[in-house]
Amino acid sequence: MPLCFVVDDHVDTREGFAEYLRQSGFEVQTAGDAGELRSLLADTTPAAVLMDVQMPRVDGWTLTREIKENERTRNVRVLVVSASVGEGFRRAADAAGADALIGKPCDPHEIVVELTRLLDSRNAPTMEKFPAADGNPDALAGSAPR
Repeated sequence: MPLCFVVDDHVDTREGFAEYLRQSGFEVQTAGDAGELRSLLADTTPAAVLMDVQMPRVDGWTLTREIKENERTRNVRVLVVSASVGEGFRRAADAAGADALIGKPCDPHEIVVELTRLLDSRNAPTMEKFPAADGNPDALAGSAPR
């Protein structure tokens, strides 16, 4: 059972995603802000992190970069979720090192499918990470592994 950290400053969102992931077979720990995530990461290396972007004080982009720049955690899969999903968002996700992104609101099942794909594809060849859906740069099509 893979360990996933769910990071979101909104408790209802965080706990909702966490519960769905648990019911889907993931082991889950939650963090409401950068300090809580950093504490979790000091003790444990998860398989994946479900990361909100818009959080107070330290945003999800900064936390994603920290995960990807750390030797111990750089292979942790980071799935970013946010209400913003335009072309600028995809560029920011790529620059931060995110492995995939999903727009909010979303069906929690989409998150399970994407996390499973990311974890199953650790050794797959690199593909375009953040393609636009059907040529529409404002649509979100998921992503390919790093």
